Amino acid sequence: MIVSPIVAVVTPFDAQGAVDEGALRSYLAFLSAAGVRTIFVNGTTGEFFTMTVPERRAVLELCREHWSGQVIAHIGSASVGDALDLLDHARSRADYVAVIAPYYFASPPEEGVRAYFRQLLVRSDLPLLLYNFPRHTQTAITPSVVSQLAAEFPLLRGVKDSGKDRDVTRQFKAARPDMQVFVGDDRAAAHLAEIGADGIVTGGGGPVVEIPLRIAGAVQGGDLEHARQLQVGFDRWTDARHASPLTEIAFTKAALAARLPGFPPHVRPPLVTATDSQCEEARSLLRRQMMLPHRGEPARRQTSIWLPPAWNS
Repeated sequence: MIVSPIVAVVTPFDAQGAVDEGALRSYLAFLSAAGVRTIFVNGTTGEFFTMTVPERRAVLELCREHWSGQVIAHIGSASVGDALDLLDHARSRADYVAVIAPYYFASPPEEGVRAYFRQLLVRSDLPLLLYNFPRHTQTAITPSVVSQLAAEFPLLRGVKDSGKDRDVTRQFKAARPDMQVFVGDDRAAAHLAEIGADGIVTGGGGPVVEIPLRIAGAVQGGDLEHARQLQVGFDRWTDARHASPLTEIAFTKAALAARLPGFPPHVRPPLVTATDSQCEEARSLLRRQMMLPHRGEPARRQTSIWLPPAWNS
């Protein structure tokens, strides 16, 4: 069954680099009003790799307090000890946990990868997703690892696959048809059935979240042609992100700053924050796609997405 898009939330930082709790609350309210049901907290889009364990705990606590839908808490760390601490903390605050492959030591033995995940699965009483992102971790989670662990641990419920290798995505589903497979690829939103996936996890789509929500609605309603038309617009948004000199996270925050008054565009090193001119470029792109007001005009509540004819061609 195709599920509604899961949004990987950014972690807003103020100009001094501290977590901006007010901006995070505003972002959560924006996503809720748009119709998002499930958020992915402290993931790659959330810059978990720049955050301390106490900061990750605090962000999860805030999200749980201000989000009435489902919360998936990412607990992955290079240290299995930190991951276990985050798992214990998530127990009363998340509906699911997700864990990325252990990173830093590139291409570790598959036996070691299984052992890392097994330590978490033995202790977990929450449903767990394995998070495959080999481009960043240099460690691939293979379908055989998923199949072996799922046979041993019923609480292993699925995979978040950000690997972009569709053959591997299909193998995840074929290995365990009873598990859910979510892809971290905005280009897949209208094509999930073709690749054997159950939904997408979108980070860069957050500023235009109405588009993936409408795509999912069209797919669920059987209107695949409309879904494909909407996908064209979503793909162009993705193209714009990839064409930007900014990292995807910095671009996403710049776009959110254009969409949400007062939202800070700041990222933490080693990422680089968008300049004022780059933030304005993101605003111009959003203005064309989302009918945003020009600077100085009063903001209008966005109740529906609007795509100019050029974005539907």
